[in-house]
Amino acid sequence: MIFDNLPDLKSRIEETSHRRVRGTVNILEDTSNVMGISAGDVLRLDGNDYFVLGDATEGRFGISEQPKFWVKYVVDLADGSAKILKLVFLEQFKTRLGFLTIQCARSPDKESRVLELVRGDSRFMQGRTVLDAKGNNVRVIDRIRGRSLYNMIADLETDHETYYHTIMPGVLERVTDCIEAIAMLNAHGLMHGDIRNDHIFVESGTEAYRWIDFDYVVNFKDYDIWSLGNILTYVVGKGLCTRNDVEREGLPPGVALTGDDALMFFAYRIANLRKVYPYVSKDLNEILLRFSAGASTFYDDCATLARDLRTCPL
Repeated sequence: MIFDNLPDLKSRIEETSHRRVRGTVNILEDTSNVMGISAGDVLRLDGNDYFVLGDATEGRFGISEQPKFWVKYVVDLADGSAKILKLVFLEQFKTRLGFLTIQCARSPDKESRVLELVRGDSRFMQGRTVLDAKGNNVRVIDRIRGRSLYNMIADLETDHETYYHTIMPGVLERVTDCIEAIAMLNAHGLMHGDIRNDHIFVESGTEAYRWIDFDYVVNFKDYDIWSLGNILTYVVGKGLCTRNDVEREGLPPGVALTGDDALMFFAYRIANLRKVYPYVSKDLNEILLRFSAGASTFYDDCATLARDLRTCPL
């Protein structure tokens, strides 16, 4: 719904955002200058008005929150719902997986294809794509109220052994649901491309686990699978289990870590968690070891990984 009358527009903004509006309202139909779009502006897109609350932020692994100036928190003035607008922002960078160098790039159009495929699937964030007046891709995302898997586990105060036997099985079951969701995506020729512990959101109320952020493309077809190993070790280890932390706190008698025990993706993190926590089941640990630097057997697809997790005794 477009509010052509300025008094009506101001009134609707105040009603839905609970913010006072003074003076004129900057109405934009072109999102090309993402850094020129500020809190208090209205984005007019595809026959609808969105009031900008501010830039989204992202913080992880002890790093303070950084603004994502191409991602805007907004209110849909038609129905008052909370949305996220993801604007066009193109970047490229390289990352490493063992001896491999992997090229990564942002692709709004690829994210749009994922959103179209997963419409109605509660394992994924939901949204649609609209074009602004200049033809720029804008993804209108339903905002998920909740917290990331990363934060949910980091906030747990129980000791690891209690967590492993009482909480972890339920978390692992839902993460396996998420892995099956990635298998579906891959089966349709698409990748997530940016699988991380903070890209699974645990929705408040429903407790549903939902994937977010699909706008990376990578030039390595097994990138999703290897990235899932990082999530599994985080879930089983109740957080980031690093070599420095473990050696500082002490290993069980007669146990020593080697380079083969590390994750292939992150050499400072441990995949062989049974060395640290002897009660981790041998079968589950064998799955984790397939993501280690010393692995000789690997997963070829996410469906096989999910199947093994479903049948693995804990």
